[in-house]
Amino acid sequence: MLVERKTVPDLHLSLERGRLWRQIGRLRRAAALPYLLVEGHDLDAGSIDPIALRGTCLAVIGQGVALIRSDDPSDSAMWLRLLAERVSGVRPGRDRPAYAQRLKAAPALVPEAMLAAVPGISVVGARALLARFGSVSAVLAAEDSEWMRVRGIGPRRAAALRSAIS
Repeated sequence: MLVERKTVPDLHLSLERGRLWRQIGRLRRAAALPYLLVEGHDLDAGSIDPIALRGTCLAVIGQGVALIRSDDPSDSAMWLRLLAERVSGVRPGRDRPAYAQRLKAAPALVPEAMLAAVPGISVVGARALLARFGSVSAVLAAEDSEWMRVRGIGPRRAAALRSAIS
């Protein structure tokens, strides 16, 4: 991880003098996780047109550099601390708040997802196969001709399923 910190005036000056893209290129080459931290209350406090400046920000993001905005040095320090904790694996308090916990997949959806992962087999097709055969193992044990008796499963989808399990 590498963070390039620029104040709003420095961002405007880097654009005016043509330095920004060289700096972004070096930042990208130097780190797998490059960040550009832009510090200052008013992004438009400079000579660059506000629309052009926002276009530049989008272009920076498009180059694979994450853009962080901060209000002042104290806010920048908070961002840097959080980034450092994330990289080092240190997490304060709980891993995640209750509202951000990932839902566990319902056990009934796992077989459906397994079959729907086969190219050409949709969730609807997976459900139809499971309704006919009862389980993934029964579907896998069946012959292509048996699969084609299921609505929505024709020769192409049967061939895709056979190819995926062979």
